[in-house]
Amino acid sequence: MSNKGLKPALTRPSARDALVAADTVAQQAGLPPAALTPTSDRSDATEPVDELVQVNIRVRRGLGDQLADRARAEGTTQKVLVCRALAATGFTVHPEDLKAVPAPRRRGSR
Repeated sequence: MSNKGLKPALTRPSARDALVAADTVAQQAGLPPAALTPTSDRSDATEPVDELVQVNIRVRRGLGDQLADRARAEGTTQKVLVCRALAATGFTVHPEDLKAVPAPRRRGSR
């Protein structure tokens, strides 16, 4: 396979090598030694983190159209409509799943 004029890929140092280099520079500058500290310690978390997962369903076009039309009319999302229905039938639904997130900005005039 030809190189096609691309620059060769540089090997990146490992995290340990980078830490050693940072420690050396810190010592030369008279700073405290470099160290990696955890940004958050999950072992002392008092409440579990609700991880987001994706749920995909396929429905008939008529139901999909109804969901889209109702969501547009209510100024919300199809996800919110489905979550409201699940909550109404007894499922435990996180409050954030009942809020519509702002629509992503799209290019174009509309």
